Amino acid sequence: MMDISDGLSSDLTRMCIASQVGAEIELARIPTAAGQFRAKSSPRELTEAALHGGDDYELLFCVADRDRKRVPKVFRGVALTEIGKITKQRAIKLAESSGKIVPLRPLGWDPF
Repeated sequence: MMDISDGLSSDLTRMCIASQVGAEIELARIPTAAGQFRAKSSPRELTEAALHGGDDYELLFCVADRDRKRVPKVFRGVALTEIGKITKQRAIKLAESSGKIVPLRPLGWDPF
């Protein structure tokens, strides 16, 4: 488990590198910003913010496939969202709404 304050694309990449795995994320499952930001943003801006934006301090975590049904939909009032799966292939991929699968580049904050 880790926070994604540097952006989902960057922090997921870091998690996968450290664990020597890859991931396939479904774009349609990624939560986007709500409220006033949503009203003033295009769908593309919302997607970019969800993938690469940071400072929202969400948590990213993984569970074994055999245990995923044990993860509740809500924990202490916070919605938990399944956005993809871990893969043995060491690549980070994004499944677009069209079904096309593309590499997910880490374009979030890089403190180094």
